[in-house]
Amino acid sequence: MLLLKFAAETLEKIFSPVDKIYRIVGIYVGFQAVYWMHRKSLDHVEATVLLLPRYSAFYFPISKLVNRFDKIYLTFWFSRKIIFDEVHVVREGAYRRSLSSVIRNFRSMSVSQTVVKGVRFTIVKSGDSGLSKVIRFLESLKDPSKVLHVALVPENNSVYIFAKFDVENLEDLATESLRLATSLG
Repeated sequence: MLLLKFAAETLEKIFSPVDKIYRIVGIYVGFQAVYWMHRKSLDHVEATVLLLPRYSAFYFPISKLVNRFDKIYLTFWFSRKIIFDEVHVVREGAYRRSLSSVIRNFRSMSVSQTVVKGVRFTIVKSGDSGLSKVIRFLESLKDPSKVLHVALVPENNSVYIFAKFDVENLEDLATESLRLATSLG
């Protein structure tokens, strides 16, 4: 419960929302939040925090095998069209499945590799618009290995970030994610 409270307080402090809505996903499991921003073209941020079931001594080891780690998802939604090319930057080993089963239109996009602070990432893109900002976002983090997937999605005009939830890196992740989103808008 303390981890969830810490996460909610930290995200609110960083995003400074005009309004907010929380939905609890099980009392010790996590929450979904919508933070209404109304900043220039940044309309709102959706955050989902999901924790492993520490309350169950029996299920925790099984969950660790299946789910592997605590997770945070951040999605930044824009009020006007600002995302033009689809870009995915995925940490090596982030998914158990192949990237073609995770990313739609994978076969029609170009694929390359990059290394940021010793961490290997696969870049899948339809164009270069926004890619340099995503790479700068990863470089600005204290520990980019916590980030598993960053996507610029023109279809719904959003920025999606999937990362390991870590108390020590949450403030850094939230601050730099917001900086990435505002730099795009």
